[in-house]
Amino acid sequence: MFNNKFIAISIAILISIFSIQTAFSTSFNLNSSGEKKFEVNYKVSQPQILFLSNAPLEDIRGSVNAESISGLIALDPANIENANGNITIQVKGMETGIQKRNGHLYSKNWLDAESFPNIIFSLQKISNVKIENSGATKGRATASAIANGSITIHGKTKNVNVKVSLTYIKESEATRKRASGDFFSVSGKFDVALKDFDITGTQGLVGSKVGEVINIDLSLFFSGK
Repeated sequence: MFNNKFIAISIAILISIFSIQTAFSTSFNLNSSGEKKFEVNYKVSQPQILFLSNAPLEDIRGSVNAESISGLIALDPANIENANGNITIQVKGMETGIQKRNGHLYSKNWLDAESFPNIIFSLQKISNVKIENSGATKGRATASAIANGSITIHGKTKNVNVKVSLTYIKESEATRKRASGDFFSVSGKFDVALKDFDITGTQGLVGSKVGEVINIDLSLFFSGK
């Protein structure tokens, strides 16, 4: 009697857990499932990361060299929320358009590229997924979502939640002309406050010539491994 009741309760708990997981699993609805690995592929489509500093005395616009961006994402197209991975930016791949200013950016007063050569975004999960367009016959789907994770800059790590646009493309004869495997892309914008990462800069410049908050605009393309 006791064993039967225990088994019944255990089964009920397992069903509840499964139901909760299923309720929070969003699919691209492309008749594709199972975790897949994706890596940044700049040879197929150039990744773009732009940064902007707005300050009273000067606006600074910059970008990151495509070769200085790498990343690996694990994603199940039938369970978008479970995505995870890392995107790495080499600090010395950041360009502002002026060589001398680049040197200042890499120096100890700013990003200190020698001590902290990389900026790393760690994706922990994806939430608030809303499928905007999906067509199994076309093999392509798009969604809006929030990428939840953390970013490490200047040796400091902070949690971030980034509004993103996602596109998933299933492998086809047309896509194989560019690269093998499925394709996945992500774009989004977010802000980084320098003080959150203990970046003080040269005395008197932050707030006058360099903005206290840096705007980031990214667009990354991944292909299946």
